[in-house]
Amino acid sequence: MISQLGEWAERLVRLVGYTGLILFPALIFVSVYEVVARYVFNAPTLWAFDLTFMIHGALFILIGGYGLQKNAHVRIDVLSTRLPKPVQHAANILTYVFLVIPAVWIVTDAAIRRSISAYQTGEVELVSAWSPIIWPFFVALALGMAALCLQSIVETIRHLTGIIKGR
Repeated sequence: MISQLGEWAERLVRLVGYTGLILFPALIFVSVYEVVARYVFNAPTLWAFDLTFMIHGALFILIGGYGLQKNAHVRIDVLSTRLPKPVQHAANILTYVFLVIPAVWIVTDAAIRRSISAYQTGEVELVSAWSPIIWPFFVALALGMAALCLQSIVETIRHLTGIIKGR
């Protein structure tokens, strides 16, 4: 049962990560378009800066859970690799349970609330001359953080299983 839930969760995290990867060509297009418009035609756009920071931020956050799933995140393990495997698993469990999951959950909750508020009020980016609506960006942040939280829970269960099975 837990194994099936873990597989389902990891598929969902992968889907969110792949959604983030779809934004990568959009980021390239917006950046190239702005460079050509600005330097070739001397006609800079009003919207490129805003789209660039929103797409880049969404891309970064949406692939966070997938990065954790693939163990592609930065980790300082100079000391932990010298410890016995059960101690490594226990340290990881404590880190996830008492630091990572609570922190990510708080940020996820805030992002969800902010997304809803921005949608309901029609909030726009106030420091921009273009003033785009901001809720899609906040939704991407909430989705990415939720995927990271879900993957953190899966990693905790994986380390717990490592202790139980002695791996």
